[in-house]
Amino acid sequence: MRNRTIGLLAASLLSLAVATPAFAETAPARKTLEQVVTDLSAKGYAIREIEMDDGHFEATVIDPKNIVSEAKIDGATGDILRLERKH
Repeated sequence: MRNRTIGLLAASLLSLAVATPAFAETAPARKTLEQVVTDLSAKGYAIREIEMDDGHFEATVIDPKNIVSEAKIDGATGDILRLERKH
């Protein structure tokens, strides 16, 4: 009986070890602050302020036409989700 219990325990632990990497690979990678700043700069924006909030970045940016806006940026892709002109 003891060998059977140890065998079941070992099989359970092995299945967890095999399942864990598959789960870890499905989580989206997050952009770093530096990557987001580089991406925005490449698009012509100057960054005044930037911070991470709830999985996305919020930034005060100035576009090439010298318009100041608030930007909401996806934390995983770096895409601009919303761009709102500041008054």
